Amino acid sequence: MSNPIEKKHMCVNGVGITYYCAGGGNDTIVLLHGAGVDSALLSWAEVIPLLSNQYQVIAPDLPGYGASDRINGEYTFSFYTNIVKGIIEKISSKPVILTGLSLGGGICLNMALTYPELIKVLVPVDAWGLFDKLPWHRLTHWFIRSKFNDNLYAWTNKYPSIIRFSLKYSLFGDKSKVSEDLVAKIHKTMLEPGTDRSFISFQRSEIMSAGFTTDLFGRLEEINLPTLLIHGSLDKAVPVKGALLASKRIPDCEIYLMEGCKHWPQKERPEEFANALQLYLDRILKQA
Repeated sequence: MSNPIEKKHMCVNGVGITYYCAGGGNDTIVLLHGAGVDSALLSWAEVIPLLSNQYQVIAPDLPGYGASDRINGEYTFSFYTNIVKGIIEKISSKPVILTGLSLGGGICLNMALTYPELIKVLVPVDAWGLFDKLPWHRLTHWFIRSKFNDNLYAWTNKYPSIIRFSLKYSLFGDKSKVSEDLVAKIHKTMLEPGTDRSFISFQRSEIMSAGFTTDLFGRLEEINLPTLLIHGSLDKAVPVKGALLASKRIPDCEIYLMEGCKHWPQKERPEEFANALQLYLDRILKQA
């Protein structure tokens, strides 16, 4: 029987944070969602109940997403890292199992490099930072600063069929998992005022013409934590070759590939994801 998911609020560095929690136990898993059109429950609603029988599970809406506050300043890696630091310090008196998808995975890596004392185990999922440049990097650098990017959400909102296509092309390997209910949820999220601002701000602060403001890829060897990389084998946003290379660079690292999945593997096959994570944690925490 799964534990109910509770919705709670906290304030971190003057920013209102909404988070979702369930379960109990000696260890806490913090789940960070991705960028774009995402939130704690969009990414993790199916996974939270699967983990909460054994762990305390916390899934926050990052600032600019879901029910958490929007800010007037820039959404940078430094900003998000310090927000997550504050969340961990408020919800746990000891290091946590830090798990994050895409942008959340990049925050995990930056946390491991900046505040490793707050982390017991690191689990980046299809993470930002497992590359030194993006595919078509210079074109992306131009696009994110263009009026096309400024108006992308407003244009896409008019055509749910584009949302459906994007989910099938970029996020799900099994196209049958793209339900009309999910398309409707994402469409509704995109209609909320200012939904696109946080991701545009992050992109513009982070993606420079020759590389990134924050060099995570070049510092992977410095991560000194038990690390499990989980990755969709067909991910187009963060190609799997980055995860394979990162698994060799991070000293204490294992990799679990979710075959046939793309950039939302935990959403596509939550039971497999939760099982892979729990098996790894059972072994690592027992050793510790």
